[in-house]
Amino acid sequence: MNRDETLHQAIEGLLDKPDTHPDADELVAYHEGTLSPGDEQRVQDHLVACRECAALLADLEGLGDPDFGIEEDVPDNAKEIVWEKVREGIRKEPAPGKVVPFQRRARNPIWIQALAASLLIATLGLSVWVANLRGRVEELSSPQLNAPILDLYPAGSTRGAGPGLQIVPADARLFTVVLNTVGRPAFQEYEVEIVDGGGDEVWRDGGLKPNQYGSFSLTLSRDLLGPGEFRVRLVGVDPGGGREMVEEYAIRVEG
Repeated sequence: MNRDETLHQAIEGLLDKPDTHPDADELVAYHEGTLSPGDEQRVQDHLVACRECAALLADLEGLGDPDFGIEEDVPDNAKEIVWEKVREGIRKEPAPGKVVPFQRRARNPIWIQALAASLLIATLGLSVWVANLRGRVEELSSPQLNAPILDLYPAGSTRGAGPGLQIVPADARLFTVVLNTVGRPAFQEYEVEIVDGGGDEVWRDGGLKPNQYGSFSLTLSRDLLGPGEFRVRLVGVDPGGGREMVEEYAIRVEG
């Protein structure tokens, strides 16, 4: 007995009401699209309300490959195997709230397969990127031992009259700068802004507050600045929104 004959017998054994269900030949012909328009519409109308036949047709879709099982022997209990597969599918499938006509699935064109392959490659690339990003986040969030602290004084002040340019070592991932002022702060709000050697703004933020000694501190990262010379500016903000630069400090981040 060949594969098609066994499949037909298995389907016929599952159709408990042959006078109302399409027979095996009709289901196969519907699957292959060889029915007349009238018969195709009749089978289509039946599939709308019959989940068993719809499940059988879905199984036929899975057996649509002409080479499927060509090298395998059809077991004697093929009917029981097909029936058990249908029953499992019905148990797993939730009851639909609305009956939707069964649609035959067309073969996927080549461009869909190419798109799927491209999406797979993109997904793999994204997974690698996410893994690298996760590792980078873990590195940045981990503590750094012996992170340098730069005690900065404005150029021209008595204590800052020595080397005005403070150096950030090349191996420092994080470093803290302490901004000392001449006299006590006079503004209620302060901002800090950092510009590079060409005067272009690198970073700015508000909400800077003086500590009990009247100085300010902030922790910076090498990733924010990169190697080069920078100016750190302390800016006072008055209640009307006006801004006034209070002090300026110089640092150099080694490469």
